[in-house]
Amino acid sequence: MEALLATAILAMAIFAITMPFSTAAASEQLDGRQTLAAALAQEMMEEILSKPFDDPQGASTPGPETGETTRDKFDNIDDYHGYTETPGNIADANGTVITGAAAAGLSRYVTAQYVYVSGQPTGQPATFIRVVVEIRYNNTPLITLTRLVYKMP
Repeated sequence: MEALLATAILAMAIFAITMPFSTAAASEQLDGRQTLAAALAQEMMEEILSKPFDDPQGASTPGPETGETTRDKFDNIDDYHGYTETPGNIADANGTVITGAAAAGLSRYVTAQYVYVSGQPTGQPATFIRVVVEIRYNNTPLITLTRLVYKMP
């Protein structure tokens, strides 16, 4: 009877000792995923903002034009509208796919929509584009960056 009681007490003690370690490991994984997600969102936003506001071919419809089939061919901000990278396919600016435990389950989505300010005639070209980069984990939003870009005259 004493041995059974000692075994039960020992089992509870082992559980109590290891629980903080497993909780810390899960927290560390979550922190790593959030840090990576923030970096991926910021990297994409910086890439988008490095492009000109106006399309060199004169197009003004959000989304890539004919022939702009990959990200490296995008030549202005609105080309990124609708750009999506599914889990396991997020790539950096050089085209290298991001791997590792923290990247598992992450996906990236971009919208770039023209915005008209109050009083601006909609018959004229828009002077703002709202860019949103969203990183999701298992299709649940994790990080969202939004930027309003002004067309310099």
